[in-house]
Amino acid sequence: MMDDAEEQAREDTRRDQKILRWKQQARAAARRRQGRRLYVITLDPAVLERREFRQANPGYIEGMPCLYVGITIHAPGDRFEQHKTGYRSSKYPRRYGVELALDLIEGFDTGGLADNEKEAALADWLRDQGCAVWQH
Repeated sequence: MMDDAEEQAREDTRRDQKILRWKQQARAAARRRQGRRLYVITLDPAVLERREFRQANPGYIEGMPCLYVGITIHAPGDRFEQHKTGYRSSKYPRRYGVELALDLIEGFDTGGLADNEKEAALADWLRDQGCAVWQH
């Protein structure tokens, strides 16, 4: 039977191996000049208890989803896992992230925007629909 310290050491090793793999994938994608992908993470509504989050979303319509919007060189599923692991993570998806919500991107037109403009444009588009959104 494994004690808590051994189990924690195994979890740490698994996390470190994932981080190494993600770093290798990012370097390879950068060499290929791979485009970036938008992603959306549904956040637990408890995030609304955070004053900073509420203040960033004055047009929030109660009952609409709370979301985190990002852009990544990784597969969106890997990026979600990175947030939950704490690797290069924003505080809100790490603490409140529930699931990927890529279907919420449907209907969003990037209109030829540069990668560095897409994330903010998607966040604004979702806010215009009444969602509470965090991005950086």
